[in-house]
Amino acid sequence: MSLPVPALRRFKCPEAIHESRPALADILMFSFFLSESHEPYVDMLILGTSHAKSYLRVTFLFLILFFVFRYYLASEKTPASLPSSLNATLGFGALYVLTEDTSTWRVQGLLSAAKLTGLRFTIPVQQRPTDSDISVHLNGDEVATVLDEIRAVLNYISLLETFLRSGRETALFVEDDVDFGIHIKAQMGNISSTILAQTATAEDISAEGDDQPPLFSQYPYGKDAWDVLWIGHFGLEYTTKTKVWDYRDPQALPWDRLTSKFNNYYQQQAGASKDQQILQNVAPMATYAFALTRPAAERLLRILREGKAQKFDLALHIQCKGLDMLCLAPAPGVMHHHKVEGQRSLLSEGTKGDGKHDLGWWRYRHKYTYNVEWSARCNAEHVGERVGDRWQCMPGLVRRQ
Repeated sequence: MSLPVPALRRFKCPEAIHESRPALADILMFSFFLSESHEPYVDMLILGTSHAKSYLRVTFLFLILFFVFRYYLASEKTPASLPSSLNATLGFGALYVLTEDTSTWRVQGLLSAAKLTGLRFTIPVQQRPTDSDISVHLNGDEVATVLDEIRAVLNYISLLETFLRSGRETALFVEDDVDFGIHIKAQMGNISSTILAQTATAEDISAEGDDQPPLFSQYPYGKDAWDVLWIGHFGLEYTTKTKVWDYRDPQALPWDRLTSKFNNYYQQQAGASKDQQILQNVAPMATYAFALTRPAAERLLRILREGKAQKFDLALHIQCKGLDMLCLAPAPGVMHHHKVEGQRSLLSEGTKGDGKHDLGWWRYRHKYTYNVEWSARCNAEHVGERVGDRWQCMPGLVRRQ
């Protein structure tokens, strides 16, 4: 049984509660304001005797202390680390980055974007696979034709193992050149609300108790609603059981300004839908950003090891297309890869340097991110096309630093 959106509005995430409650200093100042500054007015309106004034002060003090305990101290029982679509890990257990080198503009720019948007990435640097590691996955192919793909598979195997050792229930995995908008938290909040409205059951709501946080603060995308939440991709393929849920993302580009290299799905929707969509039982392509539950990660790890997959995104796509995993994806995706024209990095031009130098090289190259209007990378570094107090890095824009 699905629930309408209004039925879910009472579930507040811990961060929202934390940000909305007054600070203790504000409460004490309010107490002083009532007991001292406005004492004459209170006396005139209620009672004029000194006995009444003393009684009134005690009453005010009691109410203030009750307010402090009930709304401030009691709320501190809710751990700040509880998942929420608005927290530093977007409601997942962790945000993992796939990379072999933290000194490149890819990782350094991602860290700048994370600081701007309040995200926290975990970067367990992957060891470069050896020749013997790669040979296991060749299946008779020449190394030169599949080297990068196999390296990515082996690195993902290592990253999945890291996630499973952590004990976390969910994780979002991103490539080191991923980009997203400056309003990514609000966008993920819209996705969360839509998924919950479509998948939450009466049992989910009744599971909330006075001695525990709301269920949907722990599982902002639903407890059993997905195996793969594929939020960064460049195209979609329907399955025999695809369902489409419309939702509104004010930060998304119009359909006719979106680009896909996988199929013309975005162009097909340009005249048909004014809103954004979340698709259930759909098979995207390109693993710019995707989330996995723990059971899904265990299954995928087993497939990668035993099946000797040569392309990671294809292996995941097949699981979604065959309905072996329950896959959800927003259309358009809210994350995409960031591109730089010319050489791939300062290091590829034969000049070695630290991350600061590589990021400096990036600043003066033409750069862009498809399908993201206000790039977090570019706004963090103030590069691209300036529009008011913001910066755009989109295909076709002239660079103005």
